[in-house]
Amino acid sequence: ALLAQEYDLLVLEDLGVRNLVQKGENKKRRRLRLHDSSFSELRAVLEWEFVKRGKLVLPLPAFNTSRECFLCGEISRNLTLEDRVFHCPRCGFSLDRDLNASLVLLKRVGWVPPFWCACG
Repeated sequence: ALLAQEYDLLVLEDLGVRNLVQKGENKKRRRLRLHDSSFSELRAVLEWEFVKRGKLVLPLPAFNTSRECFLCGEISRNLTLEDRVFHCPRCGFSLDRDLNASLVLLKRVGWVPPFWCACG
């Protein structure tokens, strides 16, 4: 509820958790974490809180958000799930993988970083 009070826009990755589980990932622990995390329940609550306040919810495809450089758009094909830091092979930009993915999502909806941000 606090997020929906504070922000006017909710941008969500469409993770396709069901597809990840059905692909038969070779790591059983990862599959169990996907089920235990209840992504769909969290998403439903967040969406409901935003919508009931008349705020915008934008689900976006998650394809390559962790591998795309926020600054230059280069796709890092060598990044694995175990790599927690994104390093761009083209421009040298380096950032936590999840934070980079969040910035990529915001960029995809037209967000421009503030002038004081050193990331753009």
